[in-house]
Amino acid sequence: MNDITLKEELLNTDLLFGQLWEISVDGMRLIDEEGIILLVNESFCKIFEMDKEHLLGKPFSIVYADDEQQDALKSFKRDIRHNKLKTLFERENRLWNERKAWLEFSNSFLVLPDGNKITLSIIKDISERKLSELELRESESKFKLLFNNANDAVFVSQITEGKSYGDFIEVNEVACSRLGYSKDEFLKLSPSAIISPKNINDFNNHLEALLSNGHVIYDTVYRARDKKLIPVEVNSHLFIFNNKPTILSIARDITERKQSEERLQRSSKLLRELAIHIQTIREEERTMIAQEIHDELGQVLTALKIHITLLSNKLNKDQEPLKEKINSVLDLIDSSVESVQKISTKLRPGILDELGLNAAIEWQSEEFEKLTNIFVSLVLPKDELNLDADKTTALFRIFQEALTNVARHSDANKVSVTLMKHHTNIYLEIRDNGKGITNDQIKDFKSLGIHGMKERAIVFGGDVIIEGISGKGTLVKVQIPAYEQLHEK
Repeated sequence: MNDITLKEELLNTDLLFGQLWEISVDGMRLIDEEGIILLVNESFCKIFEMDKEHLLGKPFSIVYADDEQQDALKSFKRDIRHNKLKTLFERENRLWNERKAWLEFSNSFLVLPDGNKITLSIIKDISERKLSELELRESESKFKLLFNNANDAVFVSQITEGKSYGDFIEVNEVACSRLGYSKDEFLKLSPSAIISPKNINDFNNHLEALLSNGHVIYDTVYRARDKKLIPVEVNSHLFIFNNKPTILSIARDITERKQSEERLQRSSKLLRELAIHIQTIREEERTMIAQEIHDELGQVLTALKIHITLLSNKLNKDQEPLKEKINSVLDLIDSSVESVQKISTKLRPGILDELGLNAAIEWQSEEFEKLTNIFVSLVLPKDELNLDADKTTALFRIFQEALTNVARHSDANKVSVTLMKHHTNIYLEIRDNGKGITNDQIKDFKSLGIHGMKERAIVFGGDVIIEGISGKGTLVKVQIPAYEQLHEK
């Protein structure tokens, strides 16, 4: 190779190096063994916000804050003397303009033909990346703080191929404490391992709902390591993490709530039984009083009528005025006997005990029509409903109260009554065509009749719903279980 060709190749190499030097997005710097800047590119000037003329021939430390320049230069010269130049490192520096910047340095020695060494440094401003890393670390730190200091147990599980439930990938300290597993032990378990066997089918259904809807809240029972059962309310969310479906579950211990619910159920059952007992006693007293009035007072009045009649027969023909007074007394006795019968019937209709609910409703409807001139249409089952005496009485009393409300408040001229059995429930509906009850009237605590109807149904696990439409009438819907509810405790 001749000298001309060698010079051309060197020239081309210099041109190529010059182009690479200037187009590089990273800062590039050449310094001698004393730390003096020999050459920088435009990217270096942009990073440090200084012009080339202010850099060339100056110590490289000029780009740093005044109080950092001396230490940086001494450290470089010491490394050069001991041939221990750091080749790759990151460092946060305070620059000449007080701006803080994270910089990544890549250093290498270049040996010149005369034996002198120069240092090539490639410098990247990594401030944004470092800021993101710091924010991420801070976010992770906050997450871990919240995760481990939550009052509820928190689980993260990931569904993997070939496993129905997946595995736990993270749990907090509360979960470990309450269920008695260490974190390492937890991370070897599947979520199904902490579910009580009796609740596993429900758990499967909730998991399907979660995978379908992305969120589900449900109650279940966890089984701790020592076999202790813990009722919990679980709030689960589905999200994607590392391209896999992942479940975040927050489980709240509801032991106290469940205990309170059980106490409330026991109290409700006790109150219901007490209410039934009181109503039974009341009806028994009504029956007894009705019988005593009918038998005792009725017999006295009948005997009195007989004696007065016998006395009247002994009067002479010239005692006509006295006979008229006796006849007036006899009429009064007859009226009293009718009143006794009516009072006895109101206290406890004998027809209810003798012929059943259907006949009692028919009789009461006829009496209602006579008293109010409001027409009553009936739809009753062909066969008598097979109900115990307490439920029969409750339905009849609700029916009586509904008719009383129609007569007092509705301005109706027609009432439709339907009684039926459907599946395991008895339904009674009383509909009128009056002005319609308002919501305020339904909710009024002074509406004792309405509250009484509801209470009679509630003690048997039933309900009374009242609906009113202005100008179109009122509907009373009664529903009572035909049989004792097995789920009651």
